[in-house]
Amino acid sequence: MFSTPALEELKNIWKGELYVVGGAVRDVLTGYKVSDTDLASPLKAEEVEKLLEGSPFTVKRHSSRLGTLGICGMGEKFEYTAFRSDSYRNDGSHAPGAVRFGVGILEDALRRDFTVNSVYYALKEGKLVDPLGGIRDIRNKIIRTARKPDEVLSEDALRIMRMVRFQGKLGFDADTELSEAARLRRETLKKIAPERIRDELTGILLADAVNALPDAHVRAFSLMTEIGVTEIVLPEVAACVGIKQNPKWHKYDVYTHMLKTFGAIAPKTEIRLAAILHDIGKPAAGYTKGVTGEHPEFGAWLARERLCALRFSQKIVDKVSTLIRLHMFDLKGDVSEKDERIFILEHIDCIPDLIALKNADRTGSGLRDDPSPAAERLKATLEQMKNEGVAFSVKELKAGGADTMKLPGEMRGYALKALLRENAWNGEVRTEEGARAFIGAFPMNRK
Repeated sequence: MFSTPALEELKNIWKGELYVVGGAVRDVLTGYKVSDTDLASPLKAEEVEKLLEGSPFTVKRHSSRLGTLGICGMGEKFEYTAFRSDSYRNDGSHAPGAVRFGVGILEDALRRDFTVNSVYYALKEGKLVDPLGGIRDIRNKIIRTARKPDEVLSEDALRIMRMVRFQGKLGFDADTELSEAARLRRETLKKIAPERIRDELTGILLADAVNALPDAHVRAFSLMTEIGVTEIVLPEVAACVGIKQNPKWHKYDVYTHMLKTFGAIAPKTEIRLAAILHDIGKPAAGYTKGVTGEHPEFGAWLARERLCALRFSQKIVDKVSTLIRLHMFDLKGDVSEKDERIFILEHIDCIPDLIALKNADRTGSGLRDDPSPAAERLKATLEQMKNEGVAFSVKELKAGGADTMKLPGEMRGYALKALLRENAWNGEVRTEEGARAFIGAFPMNRK
């Protein structure tokens, strides 16, 4: 089941039994591709470090308290954890109060989250060890906790989101008792560090990309909403449930429309976030203005606040909020060609994603399945600009800093930016002669 040069070498070096455990075993039994391989044995971290001295493997201590190591060598890497049992404060905050080593395989299995992650493969004996009936649950596609659900979830509330993510990416169902316990304990997610929430949420958003299960991300997000987790993690999205829309343009309420849009877009973090958040400004805009025409601005602000609170990178925050702010651009098709070209130039880094979002938004209406006319126009204009040799950055211009030297220092940067803008629609300044003439006449030629 598991036979690689590195594992064979480790098996020969190891004192006592060595096990592959967790997701790797589960994925092999499910027929999915293995991405990470976790190892476990009764040996403590310091014993493993000593054992592998002078071997082809390097060892990096990850957590002395938890007995975890990174093992790298022969082109492979593994995460190692010594058999242990954990004691928690039962407040869902993921902070073991005590760790005890020297336990057997049953106790090690019982400390884990779900039975499907508690199947071991003994490398030396070449056989499966299943202390908790995980193989049966894998075959039945059921997610159960290693112990009573309330006890397991009370130890680490993030397991609620892990349950949802596994349902999506594996195509499994959660045990009824587990789902109910997750619903009842959802408030304890507020005690979890934002970074950990962010990482699980990202996994849910991209659930379909793991094992190529169609709509796995939509199923996972829907399950998150059903048990009340969305109202904790993304309350702005939960606030859109049941918000009606003009039936002339939309078949669904705001929440369902965003979910449909989310389902129609490629697995990329930024545009998946933009899709599930793109209309969160509608309730606020409707309440404040009486109409929702300004919802892109409201939504961009709300998304920025939420994503910052979840500790997403500034790059992702900027990209998502920009896509939301711009997603209604040229909806009526009445923007002039000049203004559209300048718009593309000024937002070139997000135009491909904006096109994708506009098309998904149209599909998500439930009334139209053809491409968005606004998106098609953006796509065609962008291609035309590329064919014409339009510069999309100052570095691509036919004039540079040396050509601005006769201008006052404070005007040189402005002159190049004005030239960049001009070149979006005026082919005359795309030649060296035309570009230098434009710089020479600056600022009198500004339009």
